[in-house]
Amino acid sequence: MKIVRNCGPIRVKDVGAELGLEVEAKGRLEPLRGKLSKLAGRGWLRKLPDGRFQIAP
Repeated sequence: MKIVRNCGPIRVKDVGAELGLEVEAKGRLEPLRGKLSKLAGRGWLRKLPDGRFQIAP
Protein backbone atom coordinates (compact mmCIF):
# COMPACT_ATOMS: atom_id res chain seq x y z
CA MET A 1 0.00 0.00 0.00
CA LYS A 2 2.83 2.37 0.84
CA ILE A 3 4.40 1.85 -2.60
CA VAL A 4 1.13 2.61 -4.39
CA ARG A 5 0.42 5.59 -2.14
CA ASN A 6 3.81 7.18 -2.80
CA CYS A 7 3.86 6.63 -6.57
CA GLY A 8 0.27 7.24 -7.64
CA PRO A 9 -1.03 4.99 -10.45
CA ILE A 10 1.52 2.19 -10.73
CA ARG A 11 1.96 -0.99 -12.77
CA VAL A 12 2.23 -4.41 -11.14
CA LYS A 13 5.73 -4.75 -12.60
CA ASP A 14 6.83 -1.58 -10.79
CA VAL A 15 5.37 -2.79 -7.48
CA GLY A 16 7.22 -6.08 -7.93
CA ALA A 17 10.47 -4.26 -8.61
CA GLU A 18 10.04 -2.16 -5.45
CA LEU A 19 9.46 -5.35 -3.45
CA GLY A 20 12.59 -6.95 -4.89
CA LEU A 21 10.80 -9.61 -6.94
CA GLU A 22 12.26 -11.03 -10.13
CA VAL A 23 10.04 -9.09 -12.55
CA GLU A 24 11.51 -10.46 -15.78
CA ALA A 25 10.72 -14.10 -14.95
CA LYS A 26 7.43 -15.30 -16.39
CA GLY A 27 4.74 -15.95 -13.82
CA ARG A 28 6.46 -14.21 -10.90
CA LEU A 29 4.05 -11.27 -10.92
CA GLU A 30 0.77 -13.16 -11.23
CA PRO A 31 0.42 -13.81 -7.46
CA LEU A 32 1.13 -10.12 -6.83
CA ARG A 33 -1.42 -9.11 -9.48
CA GLY A 34 -3.96 -11.33 -7.72
CA LYS A 35 -3.26 -9.72 -4.35
CA LEU A 36 -3.59 -6.22 -5.78
CA SER A 37 -6.82 -7.20 -7.54
CA LYS A 38 -8.15 -8.59 -4.27
CA LEU A 39 -7.35 -5.29 -2.55
CA ALA A 40 -9.17 -3.49 -5.37
CA GLY A 41 -12.18 -5.74 -4.85
CA ARG A 42 -12.21 -4.88 -1.16
CA GLY A 43 -12.09 -1.14 -1.85
CA TRP A 44 -8.52 -0.43 -0.72
CA LEU A 45 -7.20 0.11 -4.25
CA ARG A 46 -8.74 1.11 -7.55
CA LYS A 47 -7.85 -0.75 -10.74
CA LEU A 48 -7.65 1.56 -13.71
CA PRO A 49 -8.76 0.49 -17.22
CA ASP A 50 -5.13 0.29 -18.38
CA GLY A 51 -4.31 -2.24 -15.61
CA ARG A 52 -2.52 0.11 -13.22
CA PHE A 53 -3.50 0.43 -9.57
CA GLN A 54 -3.94 3.45 -7.33
CA ILE A 55 -5.22 4.19 -3.84
CA ALA A 56 -9.02 4.28 -3.76
CA PRO A 57 -10.47 7.74 -3.15
